[in-house]
Amino acid sequence: MAKRNNTIRECGRLFSYAKPHWKIFLLTLLCMGLFTLFIGAQLALIKPVIDRLMKGETVNHTSGINSFQKKNDSKDLISSFKRKTASRVTSITFISTLKNLAGKYTNSFTLIGILVGIMAPFIFIFNYLQTYLKYHVMWSVLMDIRNQLCEHLLPQSLSYFGNKKSGELISRLTNDINSTQFALSILFDSVLLNPMRLLCGFVLAFYFSWKLSLFTFVLFPILVIPMLVFGRKIKKHGKRSLMHLGELTDAMREMFSGIRTVKAFKMEDEEIVEFKIINLRFFKRVMQTVKAKALNSSTTELTYSLGLAAIIIIGGYVISSSKISPGSLGGFVTVTAFLILASIKKLAKSYGKLQESLAGASRVFELLDQHPAITDDPNAIELNKIEKEITFNNVGFTYDTIPVLNDINLTVQKGQIIAIVGKSGAGKSTLLDLVPRFYDPVNGSIKIDGTDIRFIKRDSLLDQIAIVCQQTFLFNRSFKENILCGRRDASIEDIENAAKAANIHDFISNLPDGYDTTVGEQGVKLSGGQKQRVTIARAILKNAPILILDEATSSLDSESEKLVQKALDNLIEGKTTFVIAHRLSTIRHADRIVVLKSGRIVETGTHDELIGRESEYKKQYRIQFDI
Repeated sequence: MAKRNNTIRECGRLFSYAKPHWKIFLLTLLCMGLFTLFIGAQLALIKPVIDRLMKGETVNHTSGINSFQKKNDSKDLISSFKRKTASRVTSITFISTLKNLAGKYTNSFTLIGILVGIMAPFIFIFNYLQTYLKYHVMWSVLMDIRNQLCEHLLPQSLSYFGNKKSGELISRLTNDINSTQFALSILFDSVLLNPMRLLCGFVLAFYFSWKLSLFTFVLFPILVIPMLVFGRKIKKHGKRSLMHLGELTDAMREMFSGIRTVKAFKMEDEEIVEFKIINLRFFKRVMQTVKAKALNSSTTELTYSLGLAAIIIIGGYVISSSKISPGSLGGFVTVTAFLILASIKKLAKSYGKLQESLAGASRVFELLDQHPAITDDPNAIELNKIEKEITFNNVGFTYDTIPVLNDINLTVQKGQIIAIVGKSGAGKSTLLDLVPRFYDPVNGSIKIDGTDIRFIKRDSLLDQIAIVCQQTFLFNRSFKENILCGRRDASIEDIENAAKAANIHDFISNLPDGYDTTVGEQGVKLSGGQKQRVTIARAILKNAPILILDEATSSLDSESEKLVQKALDNLIEGKTTFVIAHRLSTIRHADRIVVLKSGRIVETGTHDELIGRESEYKKQYRIQFDI
């Protein structure tokens, strides 16, 4: 029951995305209803056609037109049948009305043909409209879900992305969205249209024979029970298949992004074996889904065939005992086969496909239900400028259960340059990641001018911070667009001035398209020093009062480092600056050097003060310069 409720809940959630498009959605339902109505009206004409054929009548255009004009004579065809069954259907006034209309306008082949011809263009129009409109709503809903996913994922904290494989997220945004698209297609097609066809079929079946119609209800539990049983299995295996597909996507992403390493260490064979193992796991899970789908489909086909056979046998018995006219039996069998049983069969098959598709939708909903770990406090304030200082009070931080920082106490005055040094893994980058609230401390607090940054609106906090990292990232866009990340409303003159300060303007200006030149994916067309100077230009353009430099020159050659260092000197001027430096020679002029060891501050001071005593800093300095 709980699983069935989950299915209903997930379907309801998908339908809820159609609310912004409710006008088109209602118009779609109207067109579906009218399309089904005209299809049913055509099928209702089977009875008079068969009855007249069984009586050996031929087409007579004149008598057909005259009989159409003489309303009293047109009731002869079904009057006797009405008298026999009137007592049984007196409560079904709608069906009685249908019979009256059928007798009035179907007493010749000519009139029947005219009615069919009149209905044909309406069937065309409403079929076209319901098809176009339902896909319009479906793709609009899918677009809204994609947009909402993007809006929901990007604000997540860095810890969220750190715990997720990028390949898995890509898989959810591609493979799972494709499954959701298929689920929407089923919901807006089979789940909406087939119940209408089923209802129309039952109305016509009662019109032809209310006794035989009761038999069709026996087919429901026979079809529904296996549909529910196999549907659950399909969803369970489908969800696991998508999980393994995510692993496969991540394996491919990792393999191609690390292709240089794979080539350099001759790891092709190992990577192929690893890929085959993951691919085999995915294949086995897919085949479990296929098995459940095949059983569901085969059971449905079996029930459909046996049900149709039973209806024909029972119908033959009824007609042989003169309890029903040939036209009524023919119409009943046609309606049962092409509307009732066909709709039930399509619904059963659609249910299996829907369960498989909802496996993807449920994974999409998991992302949408993930709330950001770092959000603004309801009473958060704007940070317009920094007047005095930044303080770290007993700050502690852990990754999961692994302690990284312990009892960090530090006060940084406005305009000071603070260098953070220490061995790899000492917690340098983590400490500075706490300032822009990429993470929140587990213990203690970080305050700006006496206000805990957790009570400052994050957007206004980030407006006060510029960051230049060792691992530069450039979008596959133009130089201008990449530099504009620093300040979106900057003029071209501001962009050029920032590039000049970063010592990259001359290089850009000499390119054929200048600042409109595309840098390539992750700046692949540029050297390491050029990419770093573009990111520095971005930070200069932002002109934020707090600057974080995370090993901005460690991966550069000597010549590039000199150019980048000059650009950094222009950037640092007048800023409260935190510098993580691998090369200790670049931080000799810092106002204070903070030495971290195993997540704790073990000493602070200027370069001269720390060199003047036997310190951890002096040990590292000696090792680096071999003195």
